[in-house]
Amino acid sequence: MTNNSQQLPPGPQISFSEFMDKVNDNPFNFLMDLIQKYGDTIYIKLQQKDVYILSNPDYIEQIFTRDYKLFSKARAAELRPFLGNGLLLNEGESHRQHRKIIQPLFLPKSIKSYSNIMVDNIKHISDNWQDNTTIDVLQEMTMLAMGVMTESLFGINFRDRDTFSKVSDSFTNILESFTHVHEPVKNILIEESTNENKKQNKFQDSLDYLNQKIYTLIDHIKKTNPEKPNLISHLMKAKDPDSGEIGLPEKQIRDEIMIFLFAAHDTTSTALTWSLAYLATNQMIQDILQKELDSVLEGGRVPTGDDLPKLEYAEKIFKETLRIRPSVWALSRLTTEEYKIGEYVIPNSSVIFMSQYAMHNSPKYYIDPDIFNPERWTKEFLFKLPRFAYFPFGGGIRSCIGETFAVQEGILALATIFQKWKIVPTTEGISFEPKALGGFTKPKYPINVIVKNRK
Repeated sequence: MTNNSQQLPPGPQISFSEFMDKVNDNPFNFLMDLIQKYGDTIYIKLQQKDVYILSNPDYIEQIFTRDYKLFSKARAAELRPFLGNGLLLNEGESHRQHRKIIQPLFLPKSIKSYSNIMVDNIKHISDNWQDNTTIDVLQEMTMLAMGVMTESLFGINFRDRDTFSKVSDSFTNILESFTHVHEPVKNILIEESTNENKKQNKFQDSLDYLNQKIYTLIDHIKKTNPEKPNLISHLMKAKDPDSGEIGLPEKQIRDEIMIFLFAAHDTTSTALTWSLAYLATNQMIQDILQKELDSVLEGGRVPTGDDLPKLEYAEKIFKETLRIRPSVWALSRLTTEEYKIGEYVIPNSSVIFMSQYAMHNSPKYYIDPDIFNPERWTKEFLFKLPRFAYFPFGGGIRSCIGETFAVQEGILALATIFQKWKIVPTTEGISFEPKALGGFTKPKYPINVIVKNRK
């Protein structure tokens, strides 16, 4: 049976260049317009490729959980020169084995043990703010997230702003290279020449810089304290599922480190940035949060892991942030055989897009979805919400291994920052428009706020 004999889902007839123009202009608006016009199963033919956009939570659950073995990562080949074969891109049995190796560092007991490190790094950033001054929220939250990640998982303090800027610029340069959906990676790697002088290849230069930093870190831990508990020493002592030898190959360790650094730089930091942006423009919500903090953290003490169950409103704020502005706005899969979904048969080698943003902002599941409302997250609401109407961390066997880590960091960051500071927008205001940056939900314009010491 082939799709030629099947009815195709509705969808627009659109050229690849027109499609890219609309995605790069505003992917959110384009996506929601498509869904409103064509429904929850959409078909688009793009450069001889069959593309399906699914916005039905039951279909998404089916793909992520029951039938996950029938799909591969759609963009794995393009991202592999950058991210390697770490957990994000690894497939099949190899993915299962490597996830099993890394999982102990992300068990609840382990994650709770990182809480003091998280708070210490959050305080290091926020205690350096000056009363009634303006901060660049994305820059501050990125350094915060990178510091938390490197100390929690690698055992090093990452607090040098010069090094941070170079690392951050490298990740940004690389991510901008992947802005265009399905742009062949070979085009990114080719160095163009003008007047016999090669232009600087930002992608390769940035990748070389990050690799140098990561291999230096691995070498440092090997020589100084290989027994100290952290992700790198853990991987050095783990049994390689491929060779059976003790210790993963250095290249594999590099790949896993790159994945976690990338996650801190481009997902956790983005979530915290949007959280602060929404709180700056919703003073009533900020006041409710600070009342909770004053009650739970009596005497102005810093939060700990033991406070997490009591910080209910802070958790709702972070949850609502990931709803309205998920750090990753779409996931994709590639069919490895014909696949039936609802009344349609999807051909082999088709691309399936499933958008967190579309599901999280659907009026089918959320009242006034364009309004930032943490109080919607009641137990009754969660009970009625379909499982994949909310999936900021993906789902199934390939769900983000760092989900609990990121949520704990988000709650502790909100608690630590807003215990001491009140934030308000600058006179320029705040734009919530997204930047066209691959599948990530970075802000298009700088988000600047004024910080005011509550005391």
